[in-house]
Amino acid sequence: MVTAEKTARTLLKQANELGNTLREIVRRDIADETRRFNDTLTQRIQLASEAIVQAVKSKEAIAAGASSINAKLEKAHRRYSKNNNIEEFRTVLQSTLVEVQQLRDQHETVANSLREAQTPSRSAVEIVERFAIELQKAAGGWEATGREIDEIIANLCDPNPDVALVELERYLTENGFEIVLVGENRSEEAIEEARRLLGYSDSSE
Repeated sequence: MVTAEKTARTLLKQANELGNTLREIVRRDIADETRRFNDTLTQRIQLASEAIVQAVKSKEAIAAGASSINAKLEKAHRRYSKNNNIEEFRTVLQSTLVEVQQLRDQHETVANSLREAQTPSRSAVEIVERFAIELQKAAGGWEATGREIDEIIANLCDPNPDVALVELERYLTENGFEIVLVGENRSEEAIEEARRLLGYSDSSE
């Protein structure tokens, strides 16, 4: 009996030691994976947040610029309708197109930054999936949270141009300004180049 009890106690002691070892391994693994999860998720959201905030500021500036250009062009167009001074209007239109191209370039830069923020090297869902796989825990809930984060970022990452810029582009292509730009040289090549500068697309030609 004594021998059996001693053997049992020895085995229970080993079991407790193994249990303590397992607890430490689990604690350490959870701490390591949690730290990596937090760092990766924080970086993913922070990078996207920086891009979105900057994009919002840039879009506001683009919208203001488009509205200002549109007002200036409309004023010049009305003046031209009254005095028929085509040289004066051509000068305004040419300078306006330079400004419009700058807005287009700014918008493309913003759109590219938002696309990068929307499609990172590892999304929040993938971060959660790795964490869940490593720890074999609650993958469903974490993935749902990751999807919610990605959905919020995706909703803010709208690479489409502002309405003001769209309206300005439409105004430039719906008023026959290519004739004003080419002047007396109304060759097919000159008109095609003028339409290109004005922003005509294949669908609008």
